[in-house]
Amino acid sequence: MEAKLVLNDPSTEKSYSRVISNEEIDNLLGLKIGDEFDMSFLGLDGYKGRVTGGSYMTGTPMDKSIDGTGLKRVLKVLNKHGLRKRKSVAGNTISQFTSQINVKIVSYGSKKLDEIFVKNNG
Repeated sequence: MEAKLVLNDPSTEKSYSRVISNEEIDNLLGLKIGDEFDMSFLGLDGYKGRVTGGSYMTGTPMDKSIDGTGLKRVLKVLNKHGLRKRKSVAGNTISQFTSQINVKIVSYGSKKLDEIFVKNNG
């Protein structure tokens, strides 16, 4: 199963997205929200990223406070008046069922991201 990788660049406040293959996903399996990793296997030599979130294959968002990889129903406080509701969330660990992975860049390589992610106009 392919997944979408969304890179957020805090210095330029731009986001870049790319579909990653199963081989590239294998390098990310087991990482949790908040873990840092080297992104050279993605063709981003010198770059390091931090996993900030993602979503399960059903579109359910990952939750940092839930350990594991599966879906769980948790009681969430939704507003300041204390309204509580059960919500489905995915665990904080990347698995083969993760469909989107959000990554924040924490250190930069020699090439600029605009050069790597060339936009197709047209």
